[in-house]
Amino acid sequence: MQRRSALALIGSCVLSGASCNQSAIDSIDGGFSGTTPERGHLLREPWPDRAPDTTRTVHTLIAGGGIAGLSAARALRLDGHDDFALLELEDHAGGNSRGGAVLGIACPLGAHYLPVPGDDARAVQDFLEELGLRRRVAGRWQYDERHLCHSPQERLFFHGQWQDGLLPVQGVSADTLAQ
Repeated sequence: MQRRSALALIGSCVLSGASCNQSAIDSIDGGFSGTTPERGHLLREPWPDRAPDTTRTVHTLIAGGGIAGLSAARALRLDGHDDFALLELEDHAGGNSRGGAVLGIACPLGAHYLPVPGDDARAVQDFLEELGLRRRVAGRWQYDERHLCHSPQERLFFHGQWQDGLLPVQGVSADTLAQ
């Protein structure tokens, strides 16, 4: 079942007050988007019996071009270090902080939101300035709000019902909630 059809089915059930057919909801296809697990599995295979095409020695090696790896590379660069390499398995860096498109509509590949940073988040403010998303206008800071989310609202479909937030709480033991 396509995502659009599933959402239409769930929406019509909610609006009509009817109970949804659980087998129709269970048939929603899912998977990983923006990743190539087969590439990672290639690392398990024995290496060919030949020397590498190129060899490079660096002071710092960053494994992975997700938001943490990109942040590490930026921090090194801002601190004046350029003797580093960032290795990324995919064709594009960004990990689950990248965006994509579903049926031509732009969307994030993962759940990532950036609220307007507070006064204590100087590194985030500097980063937004570097990207051109924060600038001074008439003596006040102005953010390009097309790229920020002020108050992200998340819901999770868990055990057949919607709940607020991304942490499952309904039907979860007290010990698990305490953790």
